[in-house]
Parts: sequence; C-alpha cells; structure tokens
Amino acid sequence: MFAERYPLGAVVSASGIILVLASTAAGQPGAVAEPTEPLEPEDGAASDRWTGELGPHAAFQLGVGMLALPAAEACPVSGPTGPECEPAETALGFALQSMARVEEFGFGAGITWAFGLRPTTGAGHESLERQHSRSYFLVEGHFRYYLPRLAIWDSWVGASTGGVIVNDSWTTVADREPYADTDFVGPRAVTLHTEGFVLALGVGVDWRFAKRWKFGTHLRYSNWLLPTERETSPLRDLASLAGRVDSLDFGLVVGYLLPI
Repeated sequence: MFAERYPLGAVVSASGIILVLASTAAGQPGAVAEPTEPLEPEDGAASDRWTGELGPHAAFQLGVGMLALPAAEACPVSGPTGPECEPAETALGFALQSMARVEEFGFGAGITWAFGLRPTTGAGHESLERQHSRSYFLVEGHFRYYLPRLAIWDSWVGASTGGVIVNDSWTTVADREPYADTDFVGPRAVTLHTEGFVLALGVGVDWRFAKRWKFGTHLRYSNWLLPTERETSPLRDLASLAGRVDSLDFGLVVGYLLPI
C-alpha cells in the first residue's frame, strides 16, 4: 500500500534532496569543522620580534675603529728644560661589547684595545735606535636610549663611563731584533702605565640586515681624567699623557642578537 501511494522514484528523489540540504547545513555557522593549522606570519610582519621593537634582546658585538686625540700633547721625553712634547697620534682600535635592550633602553659593558700607528724616536744614543710606542686599554659601562625605529634602522644616544690605561713602551733595536734566540726573563721594553677615569657621550645608528644580525656605526667624544704628575722611568722617560685628555672615537660594529 505504501508503494502504491509513494512510488519508488519519488522516495529516491526525496532522499537526494535531504542529502543536499545536510551538506549545505554543514557549512553554515554552528556546524562543527575540523581544526586547521594556524597561518604563519608573513616575512616582515610586525609580530616578528626581530624586525620590530617588541621583546627584549641581547647583542654581542665586535667593532673596529679609529681613536684620535686631537688636542692632546704627548710628552714622552724629559728634556733639559722639562718635558718635550709632540702631537698625539691616531690609533687603531678593536672592541668587544655585550649589550642588552629592553624597550627603548639599552645597557651593557665593553673593552677596547687601541694601538698607535706611528712609533716615534725615543731618547738615547743613536746606536740604540730607541723607539717609543703607545697603546690604550679601556673598560667601560654603556647606557643608551633608542629613538623611535625607522624601518630597519635603529638610532641611539648614549653615555659611557669606566677606566683607561695608557701604556708607554720604549724598545731598542736589540729588543726588536735580538742578536740570539736566547730567551730572557722579564720584559724586553721599558714600560710605564698610566691609569685614569673616562666619561663619554656618543651617538650611533644600527642596521638590522638579517633576522639575528646587525651592522652599525658610532661616534663618541670622551674625556679622560689622568694623574697630573707623570711617572718617570730609570732612563728618564716620561709617561706621555697626563691631566685631562679629549678623544674622539669613530667605529663600525657587527652584532649577533639573542632573545632574553
């Protein structure tokens, strides 16, 4: 009787309509869908902590630059009427720094070695061929304020404080070119050390050229406060720098970044 009132073709058609409606309802709100994988942020997105200002990080930096003492008078020789002075030379410097940045503030420490590029003639008989050279060693704490970021560029202003050691050395031709391979105990040069205090102001710019690498440059003005009385060696050599000394430091750095 059911087959007479509802033909088989009509039943099949109704079943197809029900299936179509069920498939459509599955795509409507409220339907349960399988979880999908989260989308990865595109390169250069602001959510990337390395391309934006989000997240604290540390930087380990290596630097090279020039250290100049433009107004300093170096007086390594004691003459008949007092110290004999000459303009201080420009030095080549190498730096190692560890910096941390939190928001717009940065702090850290570093050490710098600098070596004079031009040795001068020391006092003594001509046959000794004495030469005088000077080197510098600085240990400083650095404090920086970072200005608002401009694309891939970071700029900062900062201050530094610490200590400096000025090393004066005098050598003879026998020290530089020994007559024999015999090793002698003790230094092969007459050396004087002068320790002082450093205050510095600087500006710099960093370029983030990769996810964890940056390249930067800086310019600093430093004021060295050294003892006013010069040390003297047994040969009447003098510590070449004394009192207040102004210095300029221009350098390039490359840094590796790590999250903290």
